[in-house]
Parts: sequence; C-alpha cells; structure tokens
Amino acid sequence: MANQTLDPTKGHLIPGVMVTDHQFIASVTGAQLFQIVVDPRHTENPKMFTDDPSLAAVRDVRSEVQRSFEGAKKRNVPPYAEYIGRLHRGEPGLTPAIILWSHESLLTELGEKGAALIQIPYGAQIIAIDGETQLAARFEAARANPNSKGDRIPVMICHGRETAWARQAFHDVNTYGVKPNAALSIGMDARDPLTSVARDIENEVAFFRGRVNTASRQLGKKDTDVITITALRGACVTFAQGIGGVKFGAKPVFLDADQVGLIKPAATEWFGSVTQLLGPAIEDRERKVAGAPPVLAAIGALGHELVTVLDSGVRQRRIQELLDKLRAVRWEKGDHWVGIAGKMTATGNFSIGGTKEVAYQVYSALSDSTDPGFALIRR
Repeated sequence: MANQTLDPTKGHLIPGVMVTDHQFIASVTGAQLFQIVVDPRHTENPKMFTDDPSLAAVRDVRSEVQRSFEGAKKRNVPPYAEYIGRLHRGEPGLTPAIILWSHESLLTELGEKGAALIQIPYGAQIIAIDGETQLAARFEAARANPNSKGDRIPVMICHGRETAWARQAFHDVNTYGVKPNAALSIGMDARDPLTSVARDIENEVAFFRGRVNTASRQLGKKDTDVITITALRGACVTFAQGIGGVKFGAKPVFLDADQVGLIKPAATEWFGSVTQLLGPAIEDRERKVAGAPPVLAAIGALGHELVTVLDSGVRQRRIQELLDKLRAVRWEKGDHWVGIAGKMTATGNFSIGGTKEVAYQVYSALSDSTDPGFALIRR
C-alpha cells in the first residue's frame, strides 16, 4: 500500500526504492536486518522453537519456502562468515542481495523524487527466500565480530504475496541462475593465493605459457591447451598442502603472505623441472595418464617437501632426487594403472578416476617404494 504517511512508532522504517507495489529494494545495516529476521538455523533447533511460539510460527512458514540447513548448505556457512569478516576488514568483494518475503502487505510511503519508505511492524518476522546461507553467515560473522553489524547489506523485500508465490520464486531464482563452472570461477578469482601461484606458473614455466584453459571443465580431443586452470591449481594446492590438499577441490585455500612467498618460487622450480621431464607425456592425453588431474595432483604432492627447503641450490638437488622417482614410470594407459589411477571399461578402454577418488593411490605408487603399485607402474 503506497503513499501512506507512516507512523514510526508502529514499526521499523527502511528507506529504499519501490520497484512495484510488491517489491522494495533497500540497504540495511546488519543490526537492522537482525531486527526483522531470525537466524534461520534456529528454526531447526527443537530446543529453541519449542519454547518460543513466535519462532515456531516462523519455522512453520519457512518450511514451506526453504530447504533445510544440511549438507553443502550447512557447510558453506562458516567459510561464508569468514568471507564477510574479510569484507568488513576492507578486502575487495561483494555479497548479493538477500531476498526477503512477507505474506502480509507492508505499508510504504513514496517521496517526491522516487525515494520511498517501507515499514516492518515491530515484532513481525520476514523470511529469506533467497540468500539464506548468507543470512546465517551474517549472524555467524556478527558473533565473531559485533562491529560487522554496522555493515550495509542490500535486500529486496517482497510482500503481499501468497506462499505459493514464494515457493515458485524460490524455485525460479535457484533454477534459472546458471553458475559458472569451476574452471571459469578459478580463472576469475584474483583473491585465492593458490590461484595466484597457478597463474605465476602459467606465465613463468615455458611449457604452460599460453596453454592453460581457463574456461572449460576438462579438455577435449581437439584442444591445443595442455591443462585446465582447475587441474593446474589443484596441483599447486597439493604442492602447498601435501596430498591431503585434494580435499579442497576448487574451494579457496587461505594462506598468509609469508607462506605464499615460500610456495611460489619452489612451485615454479618444481613444475618447471617436471614439465621438462614429462612434457610429452602430459601432452599425450589420449594415450598417457601424466596429464590427468589426479596424476598431476599426486605429482604436485610429491614436491610438497620443497616448500620448506629455502636454499635454492639444496632445493635443486632435491628436485633431481624426486624426479628420479618419475623417470622409470610407465605413463601409458593400461592394466598396470588399474586400481591406482582408474579402471578398465567393458569396452577395454582405460578410464581415469576423479581426483578425490584416486589421487591418494597415485601418490603412493609414485612416492612409496613399499607400496605394491610402486613396482607395477615402473619398468
């Protein structure tokens, strides 16, 4: 309902812009936002909603238009809260608008030059139909640093719409938005330190220069590139973290500047030496396994110890010793890699497994002389 004269004693007044009679765009502080919404995770905690009728009411409505905090949604809250903390400290970045919904029509007041006010009645609670993970992370970030409650947050308030509309809106915003693939996301990421290391290797190692694909999830038969940015970064992650780094996948790995300063020169030397030895095998993706992401991740992990070798001369000698473990490896696809890097298909072709699935076995076969695979893959 527009063109009302709003009474500030009856609710929160939020300035913004009316898009339609049912949509309002605004910027609110975290403190304001926390007055009109609850932490959505509380609606799933029986200890909290059982004794709180208002929270139970929010829970009943939310269950109609949102999904539970489980799996990836639940796991994303802590890293999202850390990201919000970094934005609060002045690091570059942004968060998308949170879309809020109220079944009830809210009062609005339209000003002379397009500015408007919307009123959220005191005690009313509205529900996020998009951006709920960010909302939960905002509560988490505020607990870690109360000053972040002063940060401004873009919101869209949808009101006077039925529950069926909210359910459909939830479907639409989550279905029609197409996320970029991991390669494109990594290629665009200027913040992640190991993406930066991968970019440096691309520029400084002749084998990779101009041959890293930053758009595709995987390379096709006709691609002239030799590696995707996803695979190169994955090898950099395991170089920095050891083989356990495969758990990160395409997720950010946070390192301080001192660590990055140690990793970059050592990684450049390692991958430069590896490609001098294995360049042709890495290029021959059809017949050999050396260029497969899990194998490259294992090769990255093989060089992990070099991060702590600060003397360049000592590091070069150790690189040669590590390369000796790779010289006799039979990189051709075949039975000797079955159960290590992949399996044979029903048609008799060798299929390489996923990085998280087989990288550990490949690493053991490359590095551990007591591992049964060590002798299998060598001449």
